Amino acid sequence: MPAAREPAPYPQASSPSAAKLGAGLLTAREREVVALVARGLSNRGIAEELVISPATVARHVTNILTKLGFSSRAQVAAWAVTNGPTRDL
Repeated sequence: MPAAREPAPYPQASSPSAAKLGAGLLTAREREVVALVARGLSNRGIAEELVISPATVARHVTNILTKLGFSSRAQVAAWAVTNGPTRDL
């Protein structure tokens, strides 16, 4: 049985361009979802805010976690506060 994978550390920004590296991987809609995750909204709350289905939100959240190498919404929220994809919205 393979060993459990350690969660990815929070990306550390060494410069403003490094801070946007992760954000550059995300689509505009994914950045919107990140901003709402950072505000603490549930998938249902995000769906209502963006007028999309909760299943679509779940897909966006999964894509965000994959692209940023995270395993939880809390990591995404902390990353958003630190690295600012929400600042562009």
